[in-house]
Amino acid sequence: MKARISLIFVLSMFILIPDISAGKIEVNLMDNVILEEKTITFRDISTVTGDDVKLVNRINDIEIGRTPWPNNVRRINKDFMKMRLNASKVNVSDVNFTNANSVAVSVESTKITGLEISQKAKEYLLNVLPVTDRETTVELVRLPGDQWIPRSRDEINLDVSLVDTSKDRGNIELIVSASSNGMRYFKIPVYFKVRVFEYVAIAKRKIARNRQLTKENVFMARRETTKIRGLAFSSRDNLTGKTAAVSILPYTILTEDMVETPPTIKQGSVVKLFIKSSGFRIVTKGLAQQTGYTGEVIKVKNLDSKKMLYGEIIDSDRVQIIF
Repeated sequence: MKARISLIFVLSMFILIPDISAGKIEVNLMDNVILEEKTITFRDISTVTGDDVKLVNRINDIEIGRTPWPNNVRRINKDFMKMRLNASKVNVSDVNFTNANSVAVSVESTKITGLEISQKAKEYLLNVLPVTDRETTVELVRLPGDQWIPRSRDEINLDVSLVDTSKDRGNIELIVSASSNGMRYFKIPVYFKVRVFEYVAIAKRKIARNRQLTKENVFMARRETTKIRGLAFSSRDNLTGKTAAVSILPYTILTEDMVETPPTIKQGSVVKLFIKSSGFRIVTKGLAQQTGYTGEVIKVKNLDSKKMLYGEIIDSDRVQIIF
């Protein structure tokens, strides 16, 4: 009889004692998750359950931090999550963590290889380099490193630009950048060595200063012009009427700074002065007081009248007097 009373007493105690788990929140942690680049919340890395729906939703929306860099893992443990709960004014004693002690978080990533980056840069470079009357070789100086970005491949735009748009040979630097939806993810330099070979005018022998350039002292041949300073001549026709501005050594590639066009009339030259007026034309001798080219106006002296006049140069021995 006493045993029966004891059993009834024990059962009544279980019935009368309130359920201490009522109102508790359970946070079931995932082992690992892969997310898009974003701010991580509780709902991203766990399943939150409980009778208090409002509190469950509130916990689900609590921010934990940003996703890691592409090709990296961020491990979030229970202690850190409890700290975030405290910061959000949630009673940690009402929350029970289950399953795992931490969550490994990674981000959806795409690897852009250094080879792909360099090929994109080379395609751009070959498209913008001059191709007329020249042969060009393009050599990659060094392969850039692989790059990881938090996007799928079909969303990535690779853009290329030249650092110095006026440079077409030698060491050339390009910038390759990756972007998606207006967000830039990386911007890295890629270097190429560009060698140029062209048919150019070359001195056959030593050419003295002021010596006229002709077929006898100039020939055409294919040479590398990568390190040549100044613009080389691609035809002997472009040297017609020009003279050496400096002394030129044999087998030197001729450039614009080495040659000059001699003046039509030099100071001190005796010239014919043509004086035109209404109804008459006078030709007399004059002395050029200035050096000049065809079409320019120079000062001249009439050798008969000794007067100083101004005239337009017609050719190497004629000046048209201007009133």
